[in-house]
Amino acid sequence: MTGRRTERRPVRRTRWIAALAAVGMAGLALTGCSAAGSASEPAAVTYMTWESIPTNTAFDAAMAKFTKESGIRVERSDSPNADYAQKLASLMIARKAPDFFWCTTAEAQNLAAEGLLHDWTSKLRAGDGLDPSAFSPGALASWTTPKGRIAGIPTLANTYGFFYNADTFRKDGIPVPAPGWTWDDLFSAMAKLKAADPGTTPLVNQWPLLDSPQGVSAYSVANGGKPFVDDFVHATSVSTDATFTKGAKLFRDAITSGEMTNPDYDATNVPAAFSNGAVPLMFAGQFVQQFIAPNKPKFDWGYAPWPAGTDANVQPVETNGICSPSTITDPDATWKAISYLESTGFNDAMRTVPVAPIAYMPGTKGYYAGLTAAGDPASLSIAATAKYELAAKDKVITAFLDPWATNATDITTTEWNPMLSGHGTVKGGVEDTADGIRRLMG
Repeated sequence: MTGRRTERRPVRRTRWIAALAAVGMAGLALTGCSAAGSASEPAAVTYMTWESIPTNTAFDAAMAKFTKESGIRVERSDSPNADYAQKLASLMIARKAPDFFWCTTAEAQNLAAEGLLHDWTSKLRAGDGLDPSAFSPGALASWTTPKGRIAGIPTLANTYGFFYNADTFRKDGIPVPAPGWTWDDLFSAMAKLKAADPGTTPLVNQWPLLDSPQGVSAYSVANGGKPFVDDFVHATSVSTDATFTKGAKLFRDAITSGEMTNPDYDATNVPAAFSNGAVPLMFAGQFVQQFIAPNKPKFDWGYAPWPAGTDANVQPVETNGICSPSTITDPDATWKAISYLESTGFNDAMRTVPVAPIAYMPGTKGYYAGLTAAGDPASLSIAATAKYELAAKDKVITAFLDPWATNATDITTTEWNPMLSGHGTVKGGVEDTADGIRRLMG
């Protein structure tokens, strides 16, 4: 991503309650930290990101244009990338949060549940500066609260797919992955790559998603089955039909046959191994391009989306976004800044530093332009895959986002992962995982 990827262990709602209560502030309203202006000079709209220095520099330039066009001053607050969550929590507790800030879906849902976020529902649904229908399908769902309110505005979107060594695929007579390839193509390719080089593990997972319950859910829905959970954020039921179980078995068979890495594999050095030609197929997010390209691989490589099934083309949805504290002093000016950033600022910034598309489709043209300007086949394939995934109507979440999500990780670690690695039966591991999630749901 751009400095910070969506967390696999969402911040617990109880963490926010405890932190606020510890300083006697539970239930208190939070105020934005706009710098005070003089009688003739309105206060500045302030914002905070977790981005890298080059990306923040690009945003600074974009928002300077907004100030010149609108007369609204915008100031960015410095924030350490590595400790962003901690700094955000401290600012919220101290009532010094900026007028808008980068946030994950988990943070947005947790803070909104405590009444600590400004509700942008009326502005967005009125089409005031942004067209709600122009967001990527599924993007707004994870930012909608149980009461149907908008907790935050989705921005940077992670896509996940397959970095491939095209030279190896061609050498072994295997079709190179591309938009429209199928799940059968994926499992067939792994088997053929393994047969051609028994000493290698053809598919290496750099990110723990493909063979997770969410990944198998994508396989299930794409092939006519049901999703593992019934809702992106506010799940109330779990389903493990025959198609889902078949998908789990396909992954288990591939793992136990040495065709792909197991869930506990240490993926620390995977991008380097791919760049050196040691890995023919790597599952990862588009953000890994930042680590591959500087290594200048000496082979033809590219990036392909998730496979399609017999019934649907199901792709992942994962976005970060923008949130505002509940008592910002100038919502109109803040919304104008947010709208400009979504529709224009991201285009300018990502054209300069093309590290991720955004969920608001009119605002992601700059990202595609930046990749296209690079001109190499790998960059063009990343752009094509991002467009393909974001446009897909059928989506699957990349992690549990409900308040019980952290405990769900413990269940997948003790029940799901051992099943994939060959312990017990497929049906037993699937059902034990499902039962554990049901208990968490209550």
